[in-house]
Amino acid sequence: MTIMRSMLAGFWVLILGLLVVPAAVVADPCLIVYPTVPAMYHYDANEYYTVTLGHPLYDPMYDRGGEVLIEANTNEIAYNIYQIPYLIGFQESTGGKDGYFFIGPSFDLIIDGFNNAPTTYENIILVFEADPSACHLSITVGGTPVVGGSLPIGDLEVSTPTPSGNNYTDTITKHVQWSGCYGVRIWAFADQNYNGARDGGECFTAFSHDVTVPARNASWGSVKSLYR
Repeated sequence: MTIMRSMLAGFWVLILGLLVVPAAVVADPCLIVYPTVPAMYHYDANEYYTVTLGHPLYDPMYDRGGEVLIEANTNEIAYNIYQIPYLIGFQESTGGKDGYFFIGPSFDLIIDGFNNAPTTYENIILVFEADPSACHLSITVGGTPVVGGSLPIGDLEVSTPTPSGNNYTDTITKHVQWSGCYGVRIWAFADQNYNGARDGGECFTAFSHDVTVPARNASWGSVKSLYR
């Protein structure tokens, strides 16, 4: 009887393992995307918070605009957010729009494979969403027109240690040119199951705005004011 129970227990462990492993395999990880121009990061207050001079977690090396961005779940500096070369500061997000906000319809976009261990991101897809969604977005990446709002850009091997030695990062750079809309939201994910749909968690995004188009809300207006 004891042997039978052990066999049944082993059977259910195997079945549960088979159910769990495929879910982990098919998850499509997101990558960090940001421009090579000045940008402000809008953060979700449920995930991050900022500290200033005098706080125990403050580190002047990571000060941007008088603040340091901290991950709420670990109370550590949000190193992945700091990958961008021209990060000018932080602002709590409104309307659910988190990511790097910047100005200009022509820029170099960095697709960053920041990770805590060496890995390969396969079949990376860039996604572009027009703002407002009903406008006609014309966009090219490296001179190639984007059709259907997305563009596959290949694989990315991440194996280069960061200066701190605790993480790894490698990048792909693409020149982006767009027109016809108020703005565009950009994100990227590794479509590892090759089904064309993102099956993973939330993505880090970049929001580009064309200054020739009037700002629709206070959020974009505040970003524009940083460059006057």
